[in-house]
Amino acid sequence: MKIRKQVWTKRAAAMLSLVAVTLPMVTNVTTASAKSKSTNVAALLKPHQADYGYLVDEYHHNLDNMTYMTPTSDPVIGVVNGFTKYWSKGQVVDKAMIDLNLAKAAKVTQERSESEMERSYFSDRRDLRYNLISGLGPYAPAFIKNANAQTNYLSMPSTPLPAKYSPKSPTWASPDSKLGPLVKLVNVAEGSPYSGINSPKHYLAMPRPYRLSTDVKPLPAIKEIMAHANPTSFDLPSGHTTAAFDSGIAFAYALPQRFQELVTRSSEVGYDRILAGRHSPLAVMGGRMTGTAIAAAVLNDPANQDIAKNGYQAAQSSDLLGSKDTTAQDDFKSYEKNRQDYRYRMTYGFDQTGDTHQAMRVPKGAEVLLKTRLPYLNDTQRRAVLFTTGMPSGYPGMDDAEGWGRLDLFSAANGYGALLDNAKVNMNAKKGTFNAKDTWKNNISGAGHLTKAGTGQLTLSGANKYSGGTTLQGGTLQIANTKGLGAGNVKLTKGNLKLATTQVTIRGQFQQAKTGKLTLSRASHLTIKKNAKLNGTLKLTQGHLKKGAKLITYKKHTGKFKHVQGLPKGWHVVYTKHAVKLAK
Repeated sequence: MKIRKQVWTKRAAAMLSLVAVTLPMVTNVTTASAKSKSTNVAALLKPHQADYGYLVDEYHHNLDNMTYMTPTSDPVIGVVNGFTKYWSKGQVVDKAMIDLNLAKAAKVTQERSESEMERSYFSDRRDLRYNLISGLGPYAPAFIKNANAQTNYLSMPSTPLPAKYSPKSPTWASPDSKLGPLVKLVNVAEGSPYSGINSPKHYLAMPRPYRLSTDVKPLPAIKEIMAHANPTSFDLPSGHTTAAFDSGIAFAYALPQRFQELVTRSSEVGYDRILAGRHSPLAVMGGRMTGTAIAAAVLNDPANQDIAKNGYQAAQSSDLLGSKDTTAQDDFKSYEKNRQDYRYRMTYGFDQTGDTHQAMRVPKGAEVLLKTRLPYLNDTQRRAVLFTTGMPSGYPGMDDAEGWGRLDLFSAANGYGALLDNAKVNMNAKKGTFNAKDTWKNNISGAGHLTKAGTGQLTLSGANKYSGGTTLQGGTLQIANTKGLGAGNVKLTKGNLKLATTQVTIRGQFQQAKTGKLTLSRASHLTIKKNAKLNGTLKLTQGHLKKGAKLITYKKHTGKFKHVQGLPKGWHVVYTKHAVKLAK
């Protein structure tokens, strides 16, 4: 193929304003019209078989020796086959899309900062697995020490490296170290013979962006290496991005306390490849898809179950989780920045040029990706979380047959996006981690009912709209948003319903049993739009005392609280026709 010096057009440059697009937190839920009948929900969550079968079953056919070179014989090729709509077998198919892809890459390389250049240099030169360590944040020093992690790339050179520069690198981390089981898990995720992307690269045969446009500026430190790279070292999917996601997800599986930070770092490695001029946005998007799918396949593989278990136990031990260094640098300490960065990097601002009405699909085995992050849910429930937090359809290359491209792992870590059916959450605090305490941050919609049981604490911090109602049967349900309880009735049978914000509204009926406890501050106000049936305990926490202040309002009520806690001597509550008030 003759290499073109410049292919992007003025039209493509004009479309770069798409970079500023911010995606919605939850999808255009194809789930919204789903009925709550279990048979319908089961059909929605059923995996969709691709022409190659299911990737988690067939990923052993993904071999770098290119034994299998079709979308039906190699499932990893099948995952990225949608990109052949734009580039196929070394040829442009959709020039406008390729022009836009190159324009985006060019803009990133032309506007990169010094710090971004250095970071992208490290992402380029360091071991693919070592690249994810920064995602550990305050746990990174302990990992480096207890896994004997090493790199010989500590600074970016001021002059370009020689074209053939390839020094011997140390082993990134030791499988014989204290954290050896975790190292082995990451190794099997990234280093298995079935995790390569040589076959899909050669199937698409899409040249690197700097070979197609001189406006894509190679990183100065490695420009000689890039200039002399093998022309058959193709763009899509990005190998570093693939490795970042399969390694990052393995780390996140073992240390789910850093789940969102680690997948954000995985996405950042992909962005670093664009910064360096090595890859285009479409290639990085494809790498996210292949890396996610390979990670799920590795974690589902029966041969790897002991490795996964031991890796998790090692990460949860005093050698890592118990060795937090609060003084360590954490590039991912901002939740809002992580969320914004991750979700932008899912699409890189491309418009929805394809069919926007495709139903969401959850690949077979994808639920394993949330196994340790949402340990109190069963596999079906985890599939429902992935389904209701998935991306809309129509983005370039993302609508693969199984659904790998539309999985939004960052949002999925925030719990349900919608309640398709009645969901019961049973949290056992004795098991620790997220079994003891978790927060759902999504704005939950749907017609289903939420039941919280067990001994752990679940916090709802989204502006929720689910209409099926809420039942608390045990533990603590903390409400951190005015609309946290959705639009249905609330039944407090047992446990502690705790209001963590000053204004909370129950849009339906409220019923409290004698074994239930309602906790709110003295300055809080619970609005019950319909009727209230009161019983059990009312606990008032610290706050300004004001005679006559309304704690609870309702249309009408029956019953009274059996116990009122948290008031100083001389203070009590009185019940009027429409309110519970403070009195002295």
